[in-house]
Amino acid sequence: MVSKVLMVLIVSIVCLSSLYTAYADEFSTLGIRYADNPIVCIFEPDPMSTTNVEGVVNAAYTAVSFWQEGLFKHSPDGNWRFLTITIPLEDHKYKSASQFPACNILITFDHINDENGSLGFTYIDFSKSYHKYTHITVFLNDLKITHHYKLNIGELEQEFTHSTFEIKPFSIVAIQNITTHEFGHALGLGHYKVTDFPIYTADQPWINSSIMYYSINPSDDDVAKPKYVDIKMVEKIYGEDGFGGMKMPTVKIGYYHAGDTEICTHKCTINRFIFG
Repeated sequence: MVSKVLMVLIVSIVCLSSLYTAYADEFSTLGIRYADNPIVCIFEPDPMSTTNVEGVVNAAYTAVSFWQEGLFKHSPDGNWRFLTITIPLEDHKYKSASQFPACNILITFDHINDENGSLGFTYIDFSKSYHKYTHITVFLNDLKITHHYKLNIGELEQEFTHSTFEIKPFSIVAIQNITTHEFGHALGLGHYKVTDFPIYTADQPWINSSIMYYSINPSDDDVAKPKYVDIKMVEKIYGEDGFGGMKMPTVKIGYYHAGDTEICTHKCTINRFIFG
């Protein structure tokens, strides 16, 4: 499978005197942007990892289309087209990302995550001018580990006996939602963070504010799409004219505070204060 290369991004935040902030949500960026329309390559998953190869590939296409449709809807003056292609398994198995120089956004699928609980992640490599790319990995199955104990009557304490492992496939909706979230990272978006708690109600949970909220419930059958705030953050990274445009982006690279009412997902209250 395509190798994973992580470029470390160093982000510095400069605090100036006599500035103001908003008690509102925060939305960070990763400090990357593509100069031209990205070419998206969806790498066909191994049938050993899923019984629904076609469904997984279609879910990835749908995730990409959600971003393109949202961008054209809420930022209609921009060039937001993606060229999306499928790479068959026989053409990419045992190969590395460097062997696909035409691909700017690589979407690959792995069997399980046996290292931590993440559902997917995105690596960034903009270190080479001739091949700048982001690499999305989405896990197709959930690994459940159950530890078993027996009661030691004499010591009145539990004694570990063994562990059992269970692998359950994620639903196609979950795979699609994970891919949609990771695709936002691939475009340069960081996570959406709630900073003004409580501002949401039971019928308006945090996850409904942004597809880039850091947590996704894989058991949720609701289809997640990019929200208005997500589209506007992409617009701020690339400019209103989109990929390859001439207008300078307005976002501060590395960090943005959603005190701008244009993208704030709720009514922002502006308060002035002095940085120390």
